[in-house]
Amino acid sequence: MRLFGTQDLDNNLDQLQNKISLLFALLAGFLMIFLGLSDLIIGLDPFIVKTKFLFAIPYLLGFWVMWKYGYFQPVIQLMIFIGLILVAINYVYNEGYQGPTFYTIFIFVVGIGILIKGWPKIALLLLTFMLYSLLFYGEVHGWFIVTQHYPDLESLYWDHLITIWWTGLFSFLGIQIFLRNYRSQNDSLRLIQTERELAMKELDSLNTKKNQLIALLSHDLKNPIGMLGQTLELADKGLFEEGEMEGILKNLKNQSYHLSGVLNNTLNWVLAELEDKELETETVSLYKFTDEMKDGMLSQAAVKNQTIEFKKSGNDLNIELEASEIRIILKNLLDNAIKFTPVGGEIEFELICSEKEVKWIVKNEGKEIPQKEEITLFDFKVKTTYGTMREKGTGIGLPLCKKIADKLAMELGFSRTDSGKNSFFLTKNLA
Repeated sequence: MRLFGTQDLDNNLDQLQNKISLLFALLAGFLMIFLGLSDLIIGLDPFIVKTKFLFAIPYLLGFWVMWKYGYFQPVIQLMIFIGLILVAINYVYNEGYQGPTFYTIFIFVVGIGILIKGWPKIALLLLTFMLYSLLFYGEVHGWFIVTQHYPDLESLYWDHLITIWWTGLFSFLGIQIFLRNYRSQNDSLRLIQTERELAMKELDSLNTKKNQLIALLSHDLKNPIGMLGQTLELADKGLFEEGEMEGILKNLKNQSYHLSGVLNNTLNWVLAELEDKELETETVSLYKFTDEMKDGMLSQAAVKNQTIEFKKSGNDLNIELEASEIRIILKNLLDNAIKFTPVGGEIEFELICSEKEVKWIVKNEGKEIPQKEEITLFDFKVKTTYGTMREKGTGIGLPLCKKIADKLAMELGFSRTDSGKNSFFLTKNLA
């Protein structure tokens, strides 16, 4: 155990009291030695000098026992009790209430207040006050005779002055050491609390992120898996003619590729988010990239006899993109367009390329989004929605896409065309 310095992070009040107990015993022992030397210098009776040297023994012995074996509370209580007995003896030979002995009450009060725990604190405090009160009262009423040992009044003055300084400094030092260590301990606890709060915030953030990513994974896989299952079920029931099977198998193959692509894209985003790492980019042709997105959604649109018209303007560009993440966003926009477009309707998928930006736009016919809901389209909330063929939605696809777009420093937004179509756009600045 260190006597000086700041508290370790794992220290508690008991350890702090133990440290101060060691300091109390050590300082009290040296104080008695110093007072004995000062009495010797000012020419007091050798008996008083020897008595104060004797006072140092129990304190230094108590320090050694606590340092070596512990037992802090029993030892410090015994040391204070012995100190009170020695004070009573010294009182008679040190000018009584006119001498400097009564200053030691401050040392005992400070020591008891800081170091003693439980009911012994009250017992020793009452004993201290009662002892000094009885000594003063007994001297005044002649219960015992106080002998004069100071050769002159000036010697008494110097002994008073030295004792005042030492007892005052001792009490002040004891309190300051306690406060310093307590402050250090409090700072350590505050640091631990701050670190714990930060850890809890990180845990909450990670848990929220995990839930969002699981929701994204489920959301993105729901439609492709549902379509694949639906096609297999129809084939199993023999509802396709023999000439159609070749086309069906080709369609299943395309759906499996599409499903694999969706899974890979979403998993890449999930891992990147959980590990908080930089997103990977790849060089793509914007025309080819967008056309592949359209082709991947044709099977899903064909179920509702819908068409996806791919429009492009501007020259094709070969640029580096976070392709996997952009596929997730565009797939969700096309998913929603298919879901809310009437059977046999048309979906416009537009790509606009320029030197300053690239912009994808998905437009579809269908139920108009109320103006009051436009401002909450990208807010996280669980809201069941139904498409034109009662396809069930959760309302979390767009918020998750918005989260991805924000991380990519891209703009994802909504507008309504002059013809009343719903229009979602994704923009990436190139300048």
